[in-house]
Amino acid sequence: MMSHLFRTFVGMILVAAVLAGSLDGAVALGPSRVAPKSGAGATEPAAPVVVKAAADLKAELLAAAAEGKLTGALLKLFRDYAVARVRERYVPKAISKDLWDWILANQDLREAVLVGLHPENERDLAVLGRLGALREKFGDRLRNYPHLAMAFAIVYGYAGTKSIREGRLNYVEKGREVPSMMESFEYYLKNEKTMKMSLKTTPWPVLIFVADNDLPLAERKWAVARYGARPPMTYGSLYYDVPYDNSAVGKEKKGKLGDKPRTLANILSCGGVCAHRSYYASRVFKSLGVPSLYDCGSGARGGHAWVAWVGRQGKTADLLFTGRFDYDKYYTGTVFDPVTRKYVLDRDVQLDVAAMLRSYPGYLNAIAACRTYAMLDDQKRAKATGLLDGAIRQNPYCSVSWRMMAADCAKGVIPAKRGEAMYAKMMKSFAAYPDLTFRVLAMILEPRFSPDKKPTEREITANLRILDGAHGLYARSQRPDLAVNLRYLQGRYLEANGRREQAVKLYVMASEQYATEHFGFVRLYDRAIRLLKEDGKTDLMLKYMNMVAEKVPEFQSAFNERFKLTNPTYKHVVSKYAAALTAAGRAAEAEKWSARLEKAKG
Repeated sequence: MMSHLFRTFVGMILVAAVLAGSLDGAVALGPSRVAPKSGAGATEPAAPVVVKAAADLKAELLAAAAEGKLTGALLKLFRDYAVARVRERYVPKAISKDLWDWILANQDLREAVLVGLHPENERDLAVLGRLGALREKFGDRLRNYPHLAMAFAIVYGYAGTKSIREGRLNYVEKGREVPSMMESFEYYLKNEKTMKMSLKTTPWPVLIFVADNDLPLAERKWAVARYGARPPMTYGSLYYDVPYDNSAVGKEKKGKLGDKPRTLANILSCGGVCAHRSYYASRVFKSLGVPSLYDCGSGARGGHAWVAWVGRQGKTADLLFTGRFDYDKYYTGTVFDPVTRKYVLDRDVQLDVAAMLRSYPGYLNAIAACRTYAMLDDQKRAKATGLLDGAIRQNPYCSVSWRMMAADCAKGVIPAKRGEAMYAKMMKSFAAYPDLTFRVLAMILEPRFSPDKKPTEREITANLRILDGAHGLYARSQRPDLAVNLRYLQGRYLEANGRREQAVKLYVMASEQYATEHFGFVRLYDRAIRLLKEDGKTDLMLKYMNMVAEKVPEFQSAFNERFKLTNPTYKHVVSKYAAALTAAGRAAEAEKWSARLEKAKG
């Protein structure tokens, strides 16, 4: 059966990750306060335990970190410091000693709290409070579900007094209350055998997208009854189970659903638009224990919603997407992050899932290394970049280390060549996850946009080669949205280094190449016009604008044309061209284009 196979699959990944997670020596995953035994059957009392102060442990940690080498001893020292830090700050003032001892006694919870959470403020204390409440309610049963408990504590703890339901789903609120944390947690324990992923071994950063299930309990039971025995290879079609209702297209149109409650049964019976499909599929997945998200973004058809879910991809697992319609160019979307309570890029969540499945222990070690690196001052960090190298070796898909490296390159803490070398390494590892590479590259190159001294031709050529290589990666990854933005970045680099004419040519050629794209094209177009106008090349500018106006489609798809949804880029290009023609004294041509624009608006 699917549930057994998938639980076994994830469990095998985590076991392998644990075996692969060692460094120079065995990494102690908890505090070093247990006195060693002097031998089998020894009768002598154990040596007294020396509890070091957090300040002393911090000093030892920083001294070790300054050497720039990630070792098992350093990671153990970080965890010892984390224990002492929490104990001195919060126990028993904000956390009872009993609760704290219980957390420390469970290795998985201890790791999640000390490294993953690293309590800093009242929001984090609320998470610990929720853990305590779960322990009080479920007692020893919680021992086998540390990841699930942590996921629930985070989702409900960070929500505080607010509902865990994400704000943009307010259209489903009427008459449908969100179960309490205790009710929802008990639902998963009672129905564990029907869940399609392990509630015991799946890492909590993935399980938060199960714990944030806002579906009423009765509807969860309905979902399990309908889909519990369904073969896993059919899960991708859940989104399409909901009939598409054309009468519901438009902001004020309710369609066949009308004013009925947005229950799963009603949505399935009456149908709906993409938003209803995404909500339906994501909540069925969550009710089956499969991490999933309501995902939406902009593409050729305008706004659209689809579903993201953790599922099998060949021999491995990944964050999969159904209803994304790649042919309509929905390259990225946003999803609600229960940790930050904000909307984040779905591709970032996909990368986080890849990191969890690569190695959860390695992920925690990478986070510990990055937290340690961040504690050093700039001067010492410049000599301790080996910590970031070590973090990347522990888990190359943990994005924190890459972001830190890029930020310190932008600040000048890490030398340019060092950053470029790390970026070259990143390009090989992240072919399947290119979004982060673009942001890292932009940060690394940031100092080059306002250089202290004029770079040599050799340096400029080398940087342009890096940019061209990145463009090739994005083209191969079928991500023209990133390729467009890369060309804009490359053009600004050329401008910053005295190659204005070359930059104009790049903007013109790239905007012609990507005229049918809705991401980034307008920036290329506007920049080319501005530079041509400033240089007094009016005739060339108008010729370019005419070429673009003829090429940009009035409608991005047949669907848009059917519902008269004019391409916003078309409106932008044509209105700018008509205004430029008027300014050039070519009123008749301007009137013709203005008429086309009015027709499009109508």
